[in-house]
Amino acid sequence: MSDEGKPEIAQPHDSLVRNILADTTLAADFLRNYLPCQWGDMLELDSLKRESSDTVASSLSKLMGDLLYSTRFKETGEELEVLVCLEHQSRTDALMSFRMLEYVCAAYRQRVPTFKKGMRFPYPLAVVLYHGSKPWKQITPMRDLIAKPQWMTTDILNLPIFLIDLAAMSVEQLRGHPMICALLDSLQSASAGILQDRFQQIVARLRDISRKRDVLPWLEALFKYYYAVCPGESKNIHEDAARILTGIYSKKEAGKMATTMLEAIQREGIEKGIALGKAEGKAEGKAEGKAEGKIESVISVLGIRFGEIPVTLRNKLLKVRSNEHIETLLKQATTCQNIKEFQKAL
Repeated sequence: MSDEGKPEIAQPHDSLVRNILADTTLAADFLRNYLPCQWGDMLELDSLKRESSDTVASSLSKLMGDLLYSTRFKETGEELEVLVCLEHQSRTDALMSFRMLEYVCAAYRQRVPTFKKGMRFPYPLAVVLYHGSKPWKQITPMRDLIAKPQWMTTDILNLPIFLIDLAAMSVEQLRGHPMICALLDSLQSASAGILQDRFQQIVARLRDISRKRDVLPWLEALFKYYYAVCPGESKNIHEDAARILTGIYSKKEAGKMATTMLEAIQREGIEKGIALGKAEGKAEGKAEGKAEGKIESVISVLGIRFGEIPVTLRNKLLKVRSNEHIETLLKQATTCQNIKEFQKAL
Protein backbone atom coordinates (compact mmCIF):
# COMPACT_ATOMS: atom_id res chain seq x y z
CA MET A 1 0.00 0.00 0.00
CA SER A 2 2.12 2.90 -1.25
CA ASP A 3 -0.21 5.67 -0.10
CA GLU A 4 -0.23 4.64 3.57
CA GLY A 5 -0.56 7.45 6.10
CA LYS A 6 -1.75 10.08 3.62
CA PRO A 7 -5.20 11.75 3.67
CA GLU A 8 -7.71 10.32 1.20
CA ILE A 9 -7.30 13.14 -1.32
CA ALA A 10 -3.55 12.35 -1.40
CA GLN A 11 -3.98 8.56 -1.65
CA PRO A 12 -6.30 8.23 -4.64
CA HIS A 13 -5.19 4.71 -5.67
CA ASP A 14 -5.86 3.15 -2.28
CA SER A 15 -9.13 5.05 -1.91
CA LEU A 16 -10.45 3.87 -5.27
CA VAL A 17 -9.57 0.23 -4.59
CA ARG A 18 -11.18 0.32 -1.13
CA ASN A 19 -14.32 2.14 -2.32
CA ILE A 20 -14.98 -0.39 -5.08
CA LEU A 21 -13.78 -3.68 -3.59
CA ALA A 22 -15.50 -3.02 -0.25
CA ASP A 23 -18.57 -4.22 -2.20
CA THR A 24 -18.38 -7.99 -1.65
CA THR A 25 -20.27 -8.74 -4.88
CA LEU A 26 -17.63 -6.86 -6.85
CA ALA A 27 -14.81 -8.34 -4.75
CA ALA A 28 -16.11 -11.86 -5.42
CA ASP A 29 -16.27 -11.12 -9.15
CA PHE A 30 -12.71 -9.78 -9.05
CA LEU A 31 -11.37 -12.87 -7.25
CA ARG A 32 -13.34 -15.23 -9.48
CA ASN A 33 -11.84 -13.69 -12.62
CA TYR A 34 -8.27 -13.05 -11.53
CA LEU A 35 -7.32 -15.85 -9.14
CA PRO A 36 -6.01 -19.04 -10.77
CA CYS A 37 -8.99 -21.09 -11.98
CA GLN A 38 -8.58 -23.85 -9.41
CA TRP A 39 -8.86 -21.37 -6.56
CA GLY A 40 -11.92 -19.71 -8.01
CA ASP A 41 -13.49 -23.17 -8.20
CA MET A 42 -12.50 -24.17 -4.66
CA LEU A 43 -13.88 -21.11 -2.84
CA GLU A 44 -17.48 -20.20 -2.02
CA LEU A 45 -17.11 -16.72 -3.44
CA ASP A 46 -20.86 -16.12 -3.53
CA SER A 47 -20.78 -16.11 0.29
CA LEU A 48 -17.73 -13.82 0.55
CA LYS A 49 -17.96 -11.54 3.61
CA ARG A 50 -16.03 -8.39 4.42
CA GLU A 51 -14.30 -8.56 7.79
CA SER A 52 -15.61 -5.69 9.91
CA SER A 53 -13.08 -3.02 10.89
CA ASP A 54 -14.90 -2.78 14.23
CA THR A 55 -13.25 -6.05 15.23
CA VAL A 56 -9.76 -4.70 14.63
CA ALA A 57 -7.93 -3.29 17.64
CA SER A 58 -6.54 0.21 17.08
CA SER A 59 -3.02 -1.05 17.76
CA LEU A 60 -3.37 -3.50 14.87
CA SER A 61 -5.35 -1.40 12.40
CA LYS A 62 -2.20 -0.47 10.42
CA LEU A 63 -1.26 -4.14 10.11
CA MET A 64 -4.48 -5.36 8.53
CA GLY A 65 -3.76 -4.57 4.89
CA ASP A 66 -6.19 -2.89 2.52
CA LEU A 67 -9.15 -5.29 2.56
CA LEU A 68 -9.93 -8.46 4.48
CA TYR A 69 -12.59 -11.03 3.60
CA SER A 70 -13.70 -14.42 4.81
CA THR A 71 -15.27 -17.30 2.92
CA ARG A 72 -15.16 -21.13 2.93
CA PHE A 73 -13.84 -24.00 0.89
CA LYS A 74 -16.41 -25.80 -1.24
CA GLU A 75 -17.44 -29.43 -0.80
CA THR A 76 -14.90 -30.43 1.86
CA GLY A 77 -17.36 -32.16 4.15
CA GLU A 78 -16.53 -29.77 6.99
CA GLU A 79 -16.74 -26.05 7.70
CA LEU A 80 -13.29 -24.79 6.71
CA GLU A 81 -12.92 -21.00 6.75
CA VAL A 82 -10.64 -19.10 4.36
CA LEU A 83 -9.22 -15.66 5.13
CA VAL A 84 -8.58 -13.54 2.03
CA CYS A 85 -6.22 -10.61 2.55
CA LEU A 86 -6.14 -8.21 -0.43
CA GLU A 87 -3.42 -5.59 -0.70
CA HIS A 88 -3.07 -2.91 -3.37
CA GLN A 89 0.38 -1.80 -4.59
CA SER A 90 1.49 0.85 -7.04
CA ARG A 91 5.18 0.01 -6.45
CA THR A 92 7.11 -3.22 -6.07
CA ASP A 93 8.21 -4.17 -2.56
CA ALA A 94 11.07 -6.57 -1.80
CA LEU A 95 9.48 -7.33 1.60
CA MET A 96 5.96 -7.92 0.29
CA SER A 97 5.77 -11.53 1.49
CA PHE A 98 6.79 -10.44 5.00
CA ARG A 99 4.18 -7.66 5.01
CA MET A 100 1.45 -10.04 3.93
CA LEU A 101 2.50 -12.45 6.67
CA GLU A 102 2.17 -9.58 9.16
CA TYR A 103 -1.35 -8.83 7.91
CA VAL A 104 -2.44 -12.45 8.26
CA CYS A 105 -0.91 -12.76 11.75
CA ALA A 106 -2.66 -9.54 12.82
CA ALA A 107 -5.97 -10.98 11.62
CA TYR A 108 -5.25 -14.24 13.45
CA ARG A 109 -4.50 -12.31 16.62
CA GLN A 110 -8.06 -10.99 16.59
CA ARG A 111 -9.31 -14.56 16.88
CA VAL A 112 -7.14 -15.50 19.86
CA PRO A 113 -9.56 -14.22 22.58
CA THR A 114 -12.31 -16.51 21.27
CA PHE A 115 -9.99 -19.36 20.34
CA LYS A 116 -11.32 -22.59 21.84
CA LYS A 117 -9.75 -25.98 22.19
CA GLY A 118 -9.91 -27.83 18.92
CA MET A 119 -10.45 -24.67 16.84
CA ARG A 120 -8.12 -23.84 13.99
CA PHE A 121 -7.18 -20.60 12.27
CA PRO A 122 -8.68 -20.03 8.80
CA TYR A 123 -6.60 -20.86 5.74
CA PRO A 124 -4.76 -17.68 4.63
CA LEU A 125 -5.00 -16.50 1.06
CA ALA A 126 -2.98 -13.39 0.20
CA VAL A 127 -3.72 -11.39 -2.96
CA VAL A 128 -1.67 -8.45 -4.24
CA LEU A 129 -3.18 -6.15 -6.87
CA TYR A 130 -0.31 -4.29 -8.54
CA HIS A 131 -0.52 -1.55 -11.17
CA GLY A 132 2.96 -0.02 -11.37
CA SER A 133 4.54 1.30 -14.54
CA LYS A 134 6.68 -1.84 -15.02
CA PRO A 135 5.75 -5.53 -14.59
CA TRP A 136 6.51 -7.15 -11.23
CA LYS A 137 8.02 -10.47 -12.27
CA GLN A 138 7.71 -12.25 -8.91
CA ILE A 139 7.09 -11.54 -5.24
CA THR A 140 10.13 -12.77 -3.32
CA PRO A 141 8.92 -15.68 -1.12
CA MET A 142 9.62 -15.74 2.61
CA ARG A 143 11.98 -18.71 2.24
CA ASP A 144 14.32 -16.45 0.25
CA LEU A 145 14.22 -13.78 2.97
CA ILE A 146 15.34 -16.18 5.72
CA ALA A 147 19.01 -17.04 6.29
CA LYS A 148 19.58 -20.80 5.95
CA PRO A 149 22.23 -23.25 4.66
CA GLN A 150 22.22 -23.67 0.89
CA TRP A 151 21.43 -27.37 1.18
CA MET A 152 18.31 -26.76 3.31
CA THR A 153 14.95 -26.69 1.56
CA THR A 154 12.03 -25.48 3.62
CA ASP A 155 8.71 -23.70 3.35
CA ILE A 156 9.04 -22.20 6.82
CA LEU A 157 6.67 -19.24 7.18
CA ASN A 158 5.84 -19.49 3.50
CA LEU A 159 2.48 -17.96 2.59
CA PRO A 160 0.70 -18.45 -0.74
CA ILE A 161 0.56 -15.03 -2.42
CA PHE A 162 -1.20 -14.42 -5.71
CA LEU A 163 0.14 -11.48 -7.70
CA ILE A 164 -2.31 -9.81 -10.07
CA ASP A 165 -0.03 -7.67 -12.21
CA LEU A 166 -1.92 -5.10 -14.28
CA ALA A 167 1.36 -3.88 -15.76
CA ALA A 168 1.66 -7.22 -17.55
CA MET A 169 -1.89 -7.07 -18.97
CA SER A 170 -3.34 -5.26 -21.95
CA VAL A 171 -6.64 -3.43 -21.65
CA GLU A 172 -8.18 -6.13 -23.85
CA GLN A 173 -7.37 -8.75 -21.21
CA LEU A 174 -9.47 -7.08 -18.52
CA ARG A 175 -12.57 -9.12 -17.72
CA GLY A 176 -15.43 -9.47 -15.27
CA HIS A 177 -18.07 -7.03 -14.02
CA PRO A 178 -18.06 -3.66 -15.87
CA MET A 179 -17.12 -1.85 -12.66
CA ILE A 180 -14.20 -4.21 -12.04
CA CYS A 181 -12.98 -3.51 -15.58
CA ALA A 182 -13.43 0.24 -14.97
CA LEU A 183 -11.45 0.01 -11.73
CA LEU A 184 -8.55 -1.91 -13.26
CA ASP A 185 -8.58 0.20 -16.43
CA SER A 186 -8.37 3.37 -14.28
CA LEU A 187 -5.40 2.08 -12.27
CA GLN A 188 -3.66 0.81 -15.38
CA SER A 189 -4.23 4.06 -17.30
CA ALA A 190 -3.07 6.20 -14.37
CA SER A 191 0.21 4.28 -14.14
CA ALA A 192 0.71 4.66 -17.90
CA GLY A 193 -0.06 8.40 -17.71
CA ILE A 194 -3.05 8.14 -20.08
CA LEU A 195 -5.98 8.37 -17.65
CA GLN A 196 -7.09 11.72 -19.08
CA ASP A 197 -7.24 10.26 -22.59
CA ARG A 198 -9.03 7.06 -21.58
CA PHE A 199 -11.40 8.32 -18.89
CA GLN A 200 -14.47 8.75 -21.09
CA GLN A 201 -14.04 5.17 -22.37
CA ILE A 202 -13.60 3.95 -18.79
CA VAL A 203 -16.84 5.59 -17.67
CA ALA A 204 -18.56 4.18 -20.77
CA ARG A 205 -17.96 0.67 -19.40
CA LEU A 206 -20.85 1.34 -16.98
CA ARG A 207 -23.30 2.19 -19.76
CA ASP A 208 -25.14 -1.14 -19.71
CA ILE A 209 -25.64 -1.38 -15.95
CA SER A 210 -29.38 -0.92 -15.56
CA ARG A 211 -29.58 -0.28 -11.80
CA LYS A 212 -28.84 3.46 -11.61
CA ARG A 213 -28.64 3.43 -7.81
CA ASP A 214 -25.63 1.08 -8.06
CA VAL A 215 -23.88 3.18 -10.68
CA LEU A 216 -23.88 6.56 -8.91
CA PRO A 217 -21.49 5.75 -6.02
CA TRP A 218 -19.17 3.99 -8.48
CA LEU A 219 -19.19 7.02 -10.77
CA GLU A 220 -18.48 9.24 -7.77
CA ALA A 221 -15.45 7.11 -6.85
CA LEU A 222 -14.17 7.17 -10.44
CA PHE A 223 -14.53 10.94 -10.81
CA LYS A 224 -12.86 11.60 -7.46
CA TYR A 225 -9.98 9.43 -8.62
CA TYR A 226 -9.78 11.14 -12.01
CA TYR A 227 -9.58 14.65 -10.56
CA ALA A 228 -7.09 13.56 -7.89
CA VAL A 229 -4.77 11.89 -10.43
CA CYS A 230 -5.26 14.52 -13.16
CA PRO A 231 -5.48 17.79 -11.15
CA GLY A 232 -6.19 20.95 -13.06
CA GLU A 233 -7.48 19.15 -16.15
CA SER A 234 -10.83 20.90 -15.86
CA LYS A 235 -11.79 24.44 -14.89
CA ASN A 236 -15.29 23.35 -13.99
CA ILE A 237 -15.91 19.95 -12.41
CA HIS A 238 -19.65 20.00 -13.03
CA GLU A 239 -19.34 20.93 -16.69
CA ASP A 240 -16.61 18.37 -17.31
CA ALA A 241 -18.46 15.57 -15.51
CA ALA A 242 -21.71 16.34 -17.35
CA ARG A 243 -19.85 16.28 -20.69
CA ILE A 244 -18.30 12.87 -20.00
CA LEU A 245 -21.62 11.41 -18.80
CA THR A 246 -23.58 12.74 -21.79
CA GLY A 247 -23.83 10.02 -24.39
CA ILE A 248 -24.05 7.38 -21.69
CA TYR A 249 -27.10 9.01 -20.13
CA SER A 250 -29.43 11.69 -21.39
CA LYS A 251 -28.24 15.29 -21.09
CA LYS A 252 -30.67 15.90 -18.22
CA GLU A 253 -29.59 12.73 -16.36
CA ALA A 254 -25.90 13.53 -16.93
CA GLY A 255 -26.30 17.02 -15.48
CA LYS A 256 -28.22 15.69 -12.48
CA MET A 257 -25.61 12.98 -11.81
CA ALA A 258 -22.79 15.52 -12.04
CA THR A 259 -24.55 17.75 -9.49
CA THR A 260 -25.21 14.83 -7.13
CA MET A 261 -21.57 13.71 -7.26
CA LEU A 262 -20.22 17.17 -6.49
CA GLU A 263 -22.65 17.55 -3.58
CA ALA A 264 -21.53 14.17 -2.20
CA ILE A 265 -17.88 15.20 -2.30
CA GLN A 266 -18.71 18.40 -0.44
CA ARG A 267 -20.88 16.55 2.08
CA GLU A 268 -18.09 14.14 3.03
CA GLY A 269 -16.19 16.87 4.81
CA ILE A 270 -19.29 18.14 6.59
CA GLU A 271 -20.20 14.67 7.90
CA LYS A 272 -16.63 14.18 9.09
CA GLY A 273 -16.97 17.37 11.10
CA ILE A 274 -20.29 16.29 12.65
CA ALA A 275 -18.70 12.98 13.73
CA LEU A 276 -15.85 14.89 15.36
CA GLY A 277 -18.33 17.07 17.22
CA LYS A 278 -20.21 14.03 18.55
CA ALA A 279 -16.98 12.49 19.76
CA GLU A 280 -16.30 15.61 21.82
CA GLY A 281 -19.68 15.24 23.50
CA LYS A 282 -20.11 18.99 23.95
CA ALA A 283 -22.10 21.63 22.11
CA GLU A 284 -18.97 23.63 21.35
CA GLY A 285 -17.28 20.48 20.10
CA LYS A 286 -20.14 19.85 17.69
CA ALA A 287 -20.06 23.41 16.38
CA GLU A 288 -16.29 23.27 15.93
CA GLY A 289 -16.52 19.86 14.30
CA LYS A 290 -19.11 21.04 11.79
CA ALA A 291 -17.03 24.09 10.92
CA GLU A 292 -13.89 21.98 10.54
CA GLY A 293 -15.77 19.48 8.41
CA LYS A 294 -17.08 22.20 6.10
CA ILE A 295 -13.60 23.67 5.74
CA GLU A 296 -12.24 20.20 4.92
CA SER A 297 -14.84 19.95 2.16
CA VAL A 298 -13.61 23.27 0.74
CA ILE A 299 -10.04 21.95 0.81
CA SER A 300 -11.15 18.68 -0.82
CA VAL A 301 -12.92 20.45 -3.70
CA LEU A 302 -9.88 22.68 -4.30
CA GLY A 303 -7.60 19.65 -4.17
CA ILE A 304 -9.69 17.74 -6.68
CA ARG A 305 -9.86 20.70 -9.07
CA PHE A 306 -6.36 22.14 -8.82
CA GLY A 307 -4.17 19.51 -7.15
CA GLU A 308 -2.16 20.15 -4.00
CA ILE A 309 -3.00 23.56 -2.53
CA PRO A 310 -0.42 25.86 -0.87
CA VAL A 311 0.20 25.20 2.83
CA THR A 312 -0.32 28.89 3.64
CA LEU A 313 -3.78 28.82 2.02
CA ARG A 314 -4.72 25.62 3.87
CA ASN A 315 -3.67 27.14 7.20
CA LYS A 316 -5.76 30.26 6.54
CA LEU A 317 -8.79 28.14 5.69
CA LEU A 318 -8.48 26.10 8.89
CA LYS A 319 -8.77 29.31 10.90
CA VAL A 320 -12.15 30.27 9.40
CA ARG A 321 -15.00 29.62 11.88
CA SER A 322 -17.92 31.62 10.47
CA ASN A 323 -20.45 29.24 8.90
CA GLU A 324 -21.67 31.98 6.58
CA HIS A 325 -18.12 32.67 5.38
CA ILE A 326 -17.47 28.96 4.91
CA GLU A 327 -20.60 28.55 2.78
CA THR A 328 -19.39 31.41 0.57
CA LEU A 329 -15.96 29.80 0.26
CA LEU A 330 -17.52 26.42 -0.62
CA LYS A 331 -19.47 27.97 -3.50
CA GLN A 332 -16.36 29.84 -4.63
CA ALA A 333 -14.31 26.62 -4.56
CA THR A 334 -16.68 24.96 -7.03
CA THR A 335 -16.83 27.87 -9.48
CA CYS A 336 -13.48 29.70 -9.37
CA GLN A 337 -11.17 29.46 -12.36
CA ASN A 338 -7.96 29.05 -10.38
CA ILE A 339 -6.42 29.20 -6.89
CA LYS A 340 -5.61 32.92 -7.18
CA GLU A 341 -9.24 33.76 -7.87
CA PHE A 342 -10.27 31.73 -4.84
CA GLN A 343 -7.72 33.48 -2.60
CA LYS A 344 -9.33 36.83 -3.39
CA ALA A 345 -12.61 35.57 -1.91
CA LEU A 346 -10.77 34.47 1.23
